[in-house]
Amino acid sequence: MDRASLVFCALSVVLALAMSILGYPFAVVGADKLSQWRTPANAEALPDVNLGEFGTVSVSELIEYYMENPPAQPVPSAGSAREVRFQGC
Repeated sequence: MDRASLVFCALSVVLALAMSILGYPFAVVGADKLSQWRTPANAEALPDVNLGEFGTVSVSELIEYYMENPPAQPVPSAGSAREVRFQGC
């Protein structure tokens, strides 16, 4: 490798490290906010959810509906629900 490519690689690493160090204080979350995020909230304390054409529904109603109508577990012998094809542009 020639000298110019080594200098470019070294400067790229130093620049990325400097940007990470300078950007860290803006990305870090405070300890008080982190503790609030880790504490679960009551369903009654959460705001209602707007479901578009279905209207506004409370979180407790969504939980009750989910408990009464859980999603169906896939049957292993049934195969995939639809054929997935990967094609180019």
